[in-house]
Amino acid sequence: MIRIKLMGALAHLAGSSEIYIEVDKPKTVDEVLKEIVKGYDKLHDKIIMVNGKVARGDVIVKDGDEIKVMPVLSGG
Repeated sequence: MIRIKLMGALAHLAGSSEIYIEVDKPKTVDEVLKEIVKGYDKLHDKIIMVNGKVARGDVIVKDGDEIKVMPVLSGG
């Protein structure tokens, strides 16, 4: 099972801030998030972490991994 923690607008689009999914084979972060976040392809500014380390969308995740995704914040 993969644990997915979503923050900000991503949680709103997915309908939950924390989701658990079963995977039958390794997938990329992008593949997993496209399945659960409506409009994921349109969200370009985001920070992805896999198991506590900054990662990209092409990182392979498997059973037991944790993905955290948050929008990039800006201001001044």
